Amino acid sequence: LALLNAGVPLRASVAGIAMGLMSETDEGGKTKYLALTDILGAEDALGDMDFKVAGTSEFVTALQLDTKLDGIPADVLAGALKQAKEARTAILEVMNDAIDSPDEMAP
Repeated sequence: LALLNAGVPLRASVAGIAMGLMSETDEGGKTKYLALTDILGAEDALGDMDFKVAGTSEFVTALQLDTKLDGIPADVLAGALKQAKEARTAILEVMNDAIDSPDEMAP
């Protein structure tokens, strides 16, 4: 937003979202997973995964993943990525409502 406000042309705006994961294993050994969107400090510290996703409305430009689990099923990770895209798209819509093109640069 600051770059657009300063008059810098961008190909696309970029937003990021912090995702998390909670898991619970029952007595039968079956694990249930719950992906969290827009986590805060406690969810980051106490959760099983911390997953930062940044990008435009079309592309992921950066990923960062920390996990306390020995592994995460591919479908769980794919679901978290899908949730992250939905959140990122919502953030980008708000950003584009605020400013969708570069302001004119001052002389």
